[in-house]
Order: sequence, then C-alpha cells, then structure tokens
Amino acid sequence: MAASESKDRLDPLAKTALWTASMRAREHDRADRLFCDPLASLLAGTEGPAIMQRFEGAVQPGVEDPALAVRTRYLDDQLVAQDGAGMRQFVSLAAGMDTRAFRLPWSPGVTVFELDRPALLTLKEELLERAGVHSRCERIPLGVDLMADWATPLLEAGFDSARSTTWLIEGLLYFLDPLECDLLLRQLSEMSASGSRLLADYVGRSVLESAAMASWRMRMEEQGHPWKSGSDDPQSLFAGFGWTVRVAAYGDPDVDYGRWGDAVIAPGVPGTRGRYLVSGELV
Repeated sequence: MAASESKDRLDPLAKTALWTASMRAREHDRADRLFCDPLASLLAGTEGPAIMQRFEGAVQPGVEDPALAVRTRYLDDQLVAQDGAGMRQFVSLAAGMDTRAFRLPWSPGVTVFELDRPALLTLKEELLERAGVHSRCERIPLGVDLMADWATPLLEAGFDSARSTTWLIEGLLYFLDPLECDLLLRQLSEMSASGSRLLADYVGRSVLESAAMASWRMRMEEQGHPWKSGSDDPQSLFAGFGWTVRVAAYGDPDVDYGRWGDAVIAPGVPGTRGRYLVSGELV
C-alpha cells in the first residue's frame, strides 16, 4: 500500500499526529530550537502543515503557540534523565509520529514500545522504511485500540510487567472523556511494577470550559477531534491509581525555556491558563 493510500485511511483524531509532526518540524527549523527532530517534516508530509495552517488561521492568526515546543523539550529531558537513572522499558501511548526512538541518546538495552492506531503506525513505518532510518534503541510499534484490550498485544510483544516502566501519555488524555481516561489509567497502573514512572500532559477542567477556550474547542470539534476532559486537581486524579505526581504549569522555571511569558498560576485556580505537565512515580 502506498503511503498516500495509508494516509487516506486515517481518521480525524489520527490526523492530529500529522499536525503535531508539522509543529515539531517548524520548531526544528528555528535557530533557537528547543529540540532537534530532523524526521518531523518527513512524517508530517504535506497534510500536516495544511492542517496546522488551517487551524492557526482560524483560532490564533499570527500567533505561534509555544506549548508544543516546551512540552516536547520537557518530556525529552525527563525521558533522558530516567534512562540515565537505569530505566530500560518505555511505553508511549498514542505515540503518533513521535521520533524519540530515533533522536534521543538511549542507553544500550532500552526498549521503547509505541502504541497507536494501526493505520497511523502503518503509514509511519512506510515513511521511515522509505527513508532508511534506524532507531537508537529496540523499538516495537504496536497497532492497537487504546479503548479496548491493548494490554494483551503489549505483553505478547515482550513487555515485562515485573520490570519498572516509564509510561508516556502525550497529547492524549484531554481527547478522552472521564470514563475513558479512568479506563486507560487503570489499565496501565495494573501493569506497572513498583518504581514505574509516568509522564503526561493535561489541561484544567475550569480552563477547558472557560470562554477563552470556546473558539479552540469549537474548532477542534469541527475537525472531528474534540477535547473532552480536564482536571483542576491532577494530583488527586493520578493518586486514585496509586501514582504520586508532581504537576508543573507551563511557565514554571523548569517548564519555560525562555518561551513562556505568561504568569504562572497554580493548578486548581479557576479561569487561569491551566495547562500542566505531570511526572509521577508508582510506589
């Protein structure tokens, strides 16, 4: 199957991966880039930039949102640090067109499992194979439905539930309704050994429902991938599944990188920016 035919089979939510890859490609081209992603442009194709331009023109004309660049750099730093501390098993849920398996300096013995919709990962594999690139770790892509039984395919692919794992949930949770979010977190928590780590991004519920977000939510819904949930108390949300987490707001000293000029507001304060990065440990 040609890559163009695979792309035609992507549903609206899967196509957000092309949009995200396009934003990473734009960041890669900046002189002051926060990370390098030389494969992002390849994976975004021509449709990714078109989606990005249509959305930005309708919702934030002339404004380049720094959140993607800041989020990517923050999570990169966290993953590299956990690798350095001895973590060897990583799972990326809704991995999309992420290229960390190719661009981060992984240690010997690291395995990265990438889970996402089968059609999206088929397209990704076709593009990567055509480019002749190789990952810097053992990379195992798995086409699954994250709202069904994805645990069995993961175990069958070699995932070891007795070993500590780092779970990466990037750009996903707010696309799930509360019940779907709980289901996903319960499944991964039940598969996690003591000492496992979790990295995620999330949005405050009060901010999601605010007037300032109305145009964003409307546009996302029109495109077929609405934001469905948020939490003003991420600590309690994740604690319910056994995780002790630290929540950082975009703009905090370690979540800024010189790109975020807004004032930092604590989680749970209604009507504020309310976009968070979460890092946690299962004890």
